[in-house]
Amino acid sequence: MTDTPRVVLFRHAPVDIDSRVKKFAITLQRAGYEPVVISVEPLGGTAGEFVLGDGIRVIRVPLQNAPQKTVRLRRDNLEARRALHRRRAAYRERVRGADAASAKAGAKWALTTAKVAALKAASVASEASFRIQRAVAHRASLRDPFVAAAVERNLPVVSDVTHTLTDLLVELKPDVLHAHHPQVLLATREALKQLRAQGVDVKFYYDARENFAGIPAKEQGNQAAHQALLACEAAMIGEADAVSTVSEPIAEVLQKNNHLGDKPSVFLNMPPLGELTGPTTVREAAGLGDDVPLVVYSGTMSWARGIEAMVEGIKHMPEDAHLVVVSVPLPHPMIPKLELLAQQHGVAERLHFVGPVSQNELLHYLSGADVAIHPLPGGSPNHDAAMPNKLFEYLHAGLPLVVSDAKLMAKFVSQQGVGRVFTSEDPESLGKAVTSALAEPPSQRVAEVAAAYSWQGQEGRIVELYNSITGYDGRTPRVDEPFGSLEVRPAP
Repeated sequence: MTDTPRVVLFRHAPVDIDSRVKKFAITLQRAGYEPVVISVEPLGGTAGEFVLGDGIRVIRVPLQNAPQKTVRLRRDNLEARRALHRRRAAYRERVRGADAASAKAGAKWALTTAKVAALKAASVASEASFRIQRAVAHRASLRDPFVAAAVERNLPVVSDVTHTLTDLLVELKPDVLHAHHPQVLLATREALKQLRAQGVDVKFYYDARENFAGIPAKEQGNQAAHQALLACEAAMIGEADAVSTVSEPIAEVLQKNNHLGDKPSVFLNMPPLGELTGPTTVREAAGLGDDVPLVVYSGTMSWARGIEAMVEGIKHMPEDAHLVVVSVPLPHPMIPKLELLAQQHGVAERLHFVGPVSQNELLHYLSGADVAIHPLPGGSPNHDAAMPNKLFEYLHAGLPLVVSDAKLMAKFVSQQGVGRVFTSEDPESLGKAVTSALAEPPSQRVAEVAAAYSWQGQEGRIVELYNSITGYDGRTPRVDEPFGSLEVRPAP
């Protein structure tokens, strides 16, 4: 372990909209660690050095496709044989004549035939080699969970991420590898193996964002890919020196499903305390006056998140109320269908889509609304155990909440007295809850709960956990110290 432990934090996607990775990095820097963040960009995306907050190093690296050597070798071999067969056929036609040219062609035909035979023999040998390799891989699958789950075939992005990250992770010589998604866990394993072979005493920290096993069926997509994702997590979570997650129910599921000795630590995905600053608000972005009752939804656009019920619910809100959706990204392929849905229900003029802003400006941006909504449907293990970061961002923006009856989220809102709960995917219930929330005067309770639920409030436990796995005496940051910017900017 180095004098100032280096922690490399990474996931499978760009870091710009991932506030959790950035908050961990800033906390570690405040505690005296040296964090480095890797941002995996799309194919052909931006590469280079950037900085976060007070000089935290961010390395942007575009995703690279992993080479498929065995398949390419067999394909190239086959194409070479086919080309030689075509040439031999052409020479054979010319041999049928009696002139000198045909005699020369005959000699070439014989030579080509010999080449075909040699290449065929080589092909047979390579085919035999391929079969041997396949048999070896099959035997290895009895020991390697990534092979057993056919991750390379069923979830090929894992191979691409591993090809992209492994060498960089090793080159950075970290004291801790801090992984943020199952798709990076094969790269984590390979880097750990190489670093430890070099004598580096590297630790492994895994932060689990969701109960992936409990994701509802319509969000799972391809079943083979989903099972491969679960296999990635199951293969490595038990190897971690520390595990954390985003809610108590998910921690319990992870411990039970993976037979973990210790329950994962819970760090809610809350924003840091800070002033609301920014050039504009969602009200201004939508072109609405101060007298218009305004409801906001901000976040991922997905059919599995109850967006349709939210749009249909507008007709059950007060007639002068509008809904503004902060679409991530904008434009989004769902928007034309949602606009058509709004038109069918006669509320098209009361629905607005606006673009996202930087995380430093987000809370001020949201504060222009009167009420915030989170329509995530309940009824699945993952959704019922969710405490979305948007929930806390709304509170920090000073907004009362209207949320679905997803269990943990609904319980929090009801117990804390910061909003209303509606029946999942029920537009009328949603509209009535919004109407009730809009009718209530602003409450000091929202500000009190926001102050109690901030990222700084759990920094002490984060640092304590890190100190326990590294042996480093990191300092606990003070809540009243400036937290730092979440913006990623080019390096000077």
